[in-house]
Amino acid sequence: MAKNLRNIKIIVEYDGTDFFGWQVQPKKRTVQGEIEKALKIIFNKKIRITGSGRTDAGVHAEGQVASFACPDKIPPEELKNAINGNIANDVFVKKCKKVPEDFNARFSAASRIYRYQIVKKKSVFNRRYFYHVDYKLDIKRMKKAGKELLGEKDFSNLATKDEGKCILKRLKISEDEKNIYIEVESNRFLRRMVRGIVGLLIEAGKGEVNPEEVKKILSGKKKRAPVAPPEGLFLVKVKY
Repeated sequence: MAKNLRNIKIIVEYDGTDFFGWQVQPKKRTVQGEIEKALKIIFNKKIRITGSGRTDAGVHAEGQVASFACPDKIPPEELKNAINGNIANDVFVKKCKKVPEDFNARFSAASRIYRYQIVKKKSVFNRRYFYHVDYKLDIKRMKKAGKELLGEKDFSNLATKDEGKCILKRLKISEDEKNIYIEVESNRFLRRMVRGIVGLLIEAGKGEVNPEEVKKILSGKKKRAPVAPPEGLFLVKVKY
């Protein structure tokens, strides 16, 4: 890295409803694209940023992490404010700090945590951030099925246009009077893998999938469940 440059890490939250995902796409509004536009205004040059991972269209984030090299002339706190002053109000940079040259938001990550939110009673006020399920789900069956997913496994059959093994470190399902929350942590996630996991767990909760059948679904011997929609999914945190 050149002497007049520094490596910056930012933590970003965004409402993914009106975005075509994180990654830059031609003629489409993306989170990465919006931040890069702001940086171009600030530094008067194109700056490419690297995210910890891609989120799909409609998926939200509380703790997305990105890194980029930029001229070393604006203090991190002022840079944070400058970025926030040049982006729409559905994206917000929560933290900004200088990091070592070898830090990379994607490749330095040890694990990522996602949370999926299911609401039992539909309302116009929760439609952007919850998936509405109007039938009873058996949480015990869901938890039993979830245990079959833990550890290092090939999640290709729960993903879309992606394949490979991942280490699912944690899967937690909790419930209150109004909502059901599914939280998963893994060293990496395949494309739409979390939504594939949630879809499987919902089918288990409905009684359509037996927990003992999870291995057959992972191996492709049994048809996968429908993928859960994006609006209930949040990237919560990235660990380094």
